[in-house]
Amino acid sequence: MLHDLLFALSGNPGDIFKETTSGKVEVAAGIPNLSPNEVSALNYLLHLATRYMFFKKFISNNHTTLQPNGQQFTNDGLKIGCYLKAFCLGLQHVLTPYRKCLLRIEKEILKDVHLSLLYIQHETGHFHFLFDSLYDVINTIKSRKAHGCQILEVLSRASVCGNEYVRESVLAIMKNCHVVMYNQLSSWLLHGLLIDRNNEFFIEATDVPSSNTDDTEEDLVEKSTVEQKDKFQLRLAYLPSYIAPRVAGVICFVGTSLHLFESDGKDHTFGANSTKRVSILQGKDAEFVADLNALKQAKEFINQDFEICIDKIRSVVARELWELCVDHAQLVSNLYMLKDFYLLGRGELFLVFLDEVTPILKNPPSRVTQHDVQQAFVRSAAKVQMEEEKPFDLFSLSITHKQDKSSSFVNVNTVNTGWSCLGMEYKVTWPLHTIFKPSVLEKYNHLFKFLLRVKRTQSALQRIWPLQMEKRQRRDNSTDDKMMQWKCRRDMQYFVDNLQYYLQADVLESHFTRLLEKIKNTSEKQRDFEAITTAHDNFLNALLAQCFVLSNTVCSNLIEILDICQQFCDLMFTSTLLQSKEHIPIQVEKLWTLFSNKTLIFFQVLTRVCTHQSNPHVAQLTLRLDYNRYFS
Repeated sequence: MLHDLLFALSGNPGDIFKETTSGKVEVAAGIPNLSPNEVSALNYLLHLATRYMFFKKFISNNHTTLQPNGQQFTNDGLKIGCYLKAFCLGLQHVLTPYRKCLLRIEKEILKDVHLSLLYIQHETGHFHFLFDSLYDVINTIKSRKAHGCQILEVLSRASVCGNEYVRESVLAIMKNCHVVMYNQLSSWLLHGLLIDRNNEFFIEATDVPSSNTDDTEEDLVEKSTVEQKDKFQLRLAYLPSYIAPRVAGVICFVGTSLHLFESDGKDHTFGANSTKRVSILQGKDAEFVADLNALKQAKEFINQDFEICIDKIRSVVARELWELCVDHAQLVSNLYMLKDFYLLGRGELFLVFLDEVTPILKNPPSRVTQHDVQQAFVRSAAKVQMEEEKPFDLFSLSITHKQDKSSSFVNVNTVNTGWSCLGMEYKVTWPLHTIFKPSVLEKYNHLFKFLLRVKRTQSALQRIWPLQMEKRQRRDNSTDDKMMQWKCRRDMQYFVDNLQYYLQADVLESHFTRLLEKIKNTSEKQRDFEAITTAHDNFLNALLAQCFVLSNTVCSNLIEILDICQQFCDLMFTSTLLQSKEHIPIQVEKLWTLFSNKTLIFFQVLTRVCTHQSNPHVAQLTLRLDYNRYFS
């Protein structure tokens, strides 16, 4: 009977010890010469057989990452994956001492026929608590449908146990699963490769499909190569609690930076005489591999050692990227070019450009509009003696026929003209694509559209003044009509000029100077690529906020005022071509009333914003526009 018992304990029930329909192994009914106490003792031992058979079935169902017919789930309803397979292998390893114990017991019984059931109970007693704990772990995995790194979280909680043997066994399984995690970390941190076929890692790639159905096949191919570089984020539901979010963020940053670098940077050099081999890890790959392997071999996950290793890799990557972008790729020069074009830093260029392009963009765009606009841009540069080849290789104007809903209040969308579709494109050079990502360039484009709108209105108002002087000399209007036109232009000019000065001097120039100081004043020990990206993001967000592009209410009201000014300018230009000017004073009066009402609302909105929020830039704009409370 003892041999049958050992056979049942090894997961092979027979006629004496049978498996019930519920999967439980018990003593068969009607066995003679067994007292109730003996049956109870045997059933207590057979509890191990029940658990062991449960473990064997779980391992059999989940030990592979390949399923027939491409199925994504195992027979237990769990998603297939490397972590689940590693868990099964670890469980198999943890059960090895139990199998060896049964083998040893059988040898001892063969040597000594006087050994009884008590001996088997004594030798297998410590497995009861272990099997119950492992049973709870597996049931937790099954009930929560734990997948990938979520299995690590379940094991981490189970390892907090007062029984040292159970704790060591759970840690042994956990170590097996950590091997998978460290393999993924190695490819991610050292090569920028996210190897995660079954979506198990706590970092994921997010692909955002293009919403523009008008893109050509070449455009879609080009966009796909760009968009794949900037779409990684933390999958917080899969992040184990023993890995701090800060450390996970560092892991995401390092891998993303390497991915951006490795995806496009192997054949790049800097300058004709450059012999620098571009290696972002500075030849320390082997050292980092050794560090990660040491962590992989450790019996227990030590947070301090893990964070030291991650921060060590991060410091090298951040420093090398800083040197590549600032020293070799001339980040500062590119920032100046972005300021000159996107932020209208070259004011004389855009003044000439507005004169050149106004006849083209006043009508709805056609197929040749983009070509005509680009040619006008090149002619404008020639007129202001700005014919350097590099900027025009990197910057070009574009006509987008589909409006961007996120910034529609910045565009002139009341009439479908070329102005509402005008934008700018920047060809980012390697490795600056790690800073000037598509989302960043989109923000620059929002600023460009808004600033060009203000510049266009200011230029139109300035061109009205010579016309009014000419009319004054001809005296072809009544005094009251002329006074109203002069007053209207004067107040509009005052408003737009002070708005423009606020934007260029108080916002753009001041924040740009701070950004350059942040980059140039960085000591050699403080060279950190992440600090640059953070400073640039803060710079860009500050511009968007202080130019009111992020405030739909303020910006919409401001655009309406600029639109009224533009209508007044169009009316003044048109009036010179009309023989009958009787309706002009009425329209001027109407525009003046609209302008007065809108400016009053604008200052009320600014006052409300300044009252509810501590925004010094709002007070600065109010001071420039309404220092004597003339408008309000």
